[in-house]
Amino acid sequence: MPRGRLSARRGDGAATGTAGALKEALVGFARRCYPLRYLGLMMICGILMKPSLVDESASLAPLVKALTAVVFLGLVLAYLARRVALSATLTLFILYRLAYLLPTLLHDGDLLNWGYASIAQVSVLMVIELHVGGEEDSRRRLLRVLTDLLLLYLMVNAAMILLGISKDAAAGAQFSQPSYLLGIRTRVTDTIFPATMLAFLYDSTSPRRWGWRSVIAVGTGLLQIAFLHVATALVGTAIAAITYVMVSLRPHGRGLLSMRAVTVGGLVVTLLVVVVRIHLLFASLIESTLGKSLTLTGRTDIWDAALPIVAESPLLGHGINHEFGRFAPGLDGGLWQAHNQYLQIMHDGGLIAVGLFGALLWTASARIDRSACDPRARAALTAVYAAMSVMAVSEIYIYNMALFILIPFLASRVVELTGGSRAAGTSPRERSADR
Repeated sequence: MPRGRLSARRGDGAATGTAGALKEALVGFARRCYPLRYLGLMMICGILMKPSLVDESASLAPLVKALTAVVFLGLVLAYLARRVALSATLTLFILYRLAYLLPTLLHDGDLLNWGYASIAQVSVLMVIELHVGGEEDSRRRLLRVLTDLLLLYLMVNAAMILLGISKDAAAGAQFSQPSYLLGIRTRVTDTIFPATMLAFLYDSTSPRRWGWRSVIAVGTGLLQIAFLHVATALVGTAIAAITYVMVSLRPHGRGLLSMRAVTVGGLVVTLLVVVVRIHLLFASLIESTLGKSLTLTGRTDIWDAALPIVAESPLLGHGINHEFGRFAPGLDGGLWQAHNQYLQIMHDGGLIAVGLFGALLWTASARIDRSACDPRARAALTAVYAAMSVMAVSEIYIYNMALFILIPFLASRVVELTGGSRAAGTSPRERSADR
């Protein structure tokens, strides 16, 4: 055989071998970065915690609702097959959602919306409970998937804001505003704070103080808050930062820095602002620093309209109506949500729902307060809980993506999910296996 042809064949073989090795290296890298076994769980969590833009799609919205029912059925079968006991958190949450059923039926409300929201939110908790009962790899996989899913939402939403990609969302009869993957500008914060909390929780399982997930969550969150000029989120950011530092300095979860204190504080702040209107004492701060009126962009007018309606049926409430949370008459003649979390819960489910919701938060808070969880995990949960509890004075985080519910869900299982105080002392080699 001619020497030239032999050399050519050797060259082709070398090139083929190099290409194969490169392909194998890329596939191995992709699997290490995101193993295929994670993708199924990612799809399930994406269905249960879909971004707000999905609801605006006439084709995607019903498809996701149907898939949610399938996921819920699968989770119920998994619970029965494994004989998983109902935790106190799951039991209280189910009772809380059932509190809306009777008033919704009595007032001819939107039963389908109640049912869909109930099974989607219960399913999220069921997914957490099932993974908590598994191996350590299963628990870390869940925490990683939840974190990465919300970070993906944040990055896509930030890209849409920077590139000017949005849909027009009507807000009442007089004006409209742009809507992104996560909704209108005030709804974007629904995801920023829980995503940051999850990133810090996941990174607390590593010896490193700051992981890249925490950096992305904080960076993209601050970027979107600044671009969208959300005053409520600015207040929440300040509260979260201060609380995080204070809890980090005193990480034992006692006294005023405990989760139970935050639970009580959130309700007290709501009463002081909505009923007593204590915010009028800080007129200069609100008007000059935050650039808001003393009506808090019309929210006090909405509360004035909502309070008499809520008082008509204080025990059972009025149920979830066909506009899914909107009941207070606005100045433009349309209906608005109560723009306060406890007012909305009381309208929809009365004092019974408020009591069960409070019991859920208290039970989850007591569990983490008594736990020996990692100090960084405790600081992250307490900081975001404090921030969203104050922001819930003028917003509602139990509708739309309803990511507020992740706080009691994760708080009640934080030791199992993060490995407790031992996680911070684990060696980098042990903790880098699935990162």
